[in-house]
Amino acid sequence: MLLAFALAYLGMLALCLAMSRHHKALLGGEPGSLRQRVLRLAAALCFALALGLCSLSQGGEIGAVLWLCQLMLAALLLVAVLAWRLRWAVPVAAPLLASGMLSWWL
Repeated sequence: MLLAFALAYLGMLALCLAMSRHHKALLGGEPGSLRQRVLRLAAALCFALALGLCSLSQGGEIGAVLWLCQLMLAALLLVAVLAWRLRWAVPVAAPLLASGMLSWWL
């Protein structure tokens, strides 16, 4: 379940970076239109993978509810990190994804 949460966070982060205001604050420049499309596609892919993992582990109905809860919590975490420590939003994703992948394999 941690991997699904990490994917939800990555998806929210990709959507955040697709916005020019957040992209400029986090990465120091405006995103091009191609980069915005790629980030939105990456977000959709992360959300789909997270939904698949939740549905695979908990079944269709409970998995969808769990996925929505994880999306909400990932968005809350991202908003809190953006408000508290702006520069931590991108680096938080790496250990979160690594621990999620480790928990999935164990």
